[in-house]
Amino acid sequence: MQIELARYITRSAFRSVAELQNVLPLLQDHASRAEYETYRQAIAKAIGTIGDEITNRVLADNPGLSAEIESSIATYGRLM
Repeated sequence: MQIELARYITRSAFRSVAELQNVLPLLQDHASRAEYETYRQAIAKAIGTIGDEITNRVLADNPGLSAEIESSIATYGRLM
């Protein structure tokens, strides 16, 4: 895989995880406790799957990308 494609996929995975995390406070404020727990668990599984099945695979195939990601997060507090 070309490095630019790997970067794009990784950024997309990070954005997807962030979007899912942003749902949690809304659910907590507007859903029942039982609904919140159900969706919280489902979101946690989805985030784990994104990490395992997408991000980790891309990083395994592109080892230098990890350093880029760490540098971006250290500098900006996020993946740029």
